[in-house]
Amino acid sequence: MSRLTFVASDLVAGEAAAAFAEHERRIRVCLPHVEIRHRGGTSVPGVLTAGDVDLHVRTERESFETAREALSGLYKPLHREVWHAEGAFYVAPGSHPRVELALTVVGSLDDLHHGEAWDRLAADPDLREQYNQLKHAHQGGSSDDYNAAKRGFFYGNFRL
Repeated sequence: MSRLTFVASDLVAGEAAAAFAEHERRIRVCLPHVEIRHRGGTSVPGVLTAGDVDLHVRTERESFETAREALSGLYKPLHREVWHAEGAFYVAPGSHPRVELALTVVGSLDDLHHGEAWDRLAADPDLREQYNQLKHAHQGGSSDDYNAAKRGFFYGNFRL
């Protein structure tokens, strides 16, 4: 089992921006009308990150099924057991850095979690410090423990 390691987002910013741009272009070919945002730790200067790049793909409710099918043709479904009528998740196999996508319906709870929560984190130095402390506490630890703590952090700080 590999242990978690985190680095400062500033150290991987260029690589993360390039990965985001590449996948944004790839998605635009099939889905020109969606909104695509760079989210997650690599999108916020000054936070610790595992180095993976998170894309948030937003669409209107009436276009969700079409977007989900298009992304299923481009990426591997991820966490299929938690897909629902307003959210789906994907991974780009073999990507380096690892690229994951969240597809959400604009205005849904998942949309707010993947959007507004990261906006708030980016804007609030105290939240960024708390987030970094959480990462420090889990450096070298198990991903299960870290993921549980991370969920607690987001649910506790972002009542969306």
